[in-house]
Amino acid sequence: MTSTYPVIAPVVEGHGEEKALRGLLQRLVPHLREGAYAHIQPAYRLPRDQMLKPEPLAKALTIVTARQPPPTAVLVLLDADDDCAVDLATQVHSLAQNSHANTPLTAVVAVREFEAWFLAGARGLAGHMGLPHDLTPPPNPESIRGAKEWLTARMPTGSTYQPPAHQPSFVQHFDLDAARHAAPSFDKLCREVVRFLD
Repeated sequence: MTSTYPVIAPVVEGHGEEKALRGLLQRLVPHLREGAYAHIQPAYRLPRDQMLKPEPLAKALTIVTARQPPPTAVLVLLDADDDCAVDLATQVHSLAQNSHANTPLTAVVAVREFEAWFLAGARGLAGHMGLPHDLTPPPNPESIRGAKEWLTARMPTGSTYQPPAHQPSFVQHFDLDAARHAAPSFDKLCREVVRFLD
């Protein structure tokens, strides 16, 4: 059974991104291409250290490519942390090519961490889930090591940022255009999604 529209299968490293990336992509597709639709499959979670090993990554790709309808693209998302995002993306793509050369796949690496995108689009989060109504993004959000802590510091006393609880909601509110402008790795995600749609 083949689909008449794009089918994207996400592979993620964290529990929060399991729900969050799917929601983000569902929001992003019509934002990037008015009237566009893509079927976003549930994300498959594979811890970061496993993504960088041939056998676990190959197993994950075998599982997601066997789904129905078959994905027209696989999107692997992970955080760079302190590593070079370009090198990590190249490494994942190379490993994937060794086992699934015919699978359309891209690896997007969030510089520092996924939450850097929230910092870049912080104005859209103003007043949301206890964040200040005058919330403004920091300069160079992808240079911050500790985006989760940045968000926690701006939450009400006693509250802490928790990825599984906050990510699915935050992806529905952060400013996509501002994030694309201020966070090159988010712009990379947007460009890859457009390529999938085209």
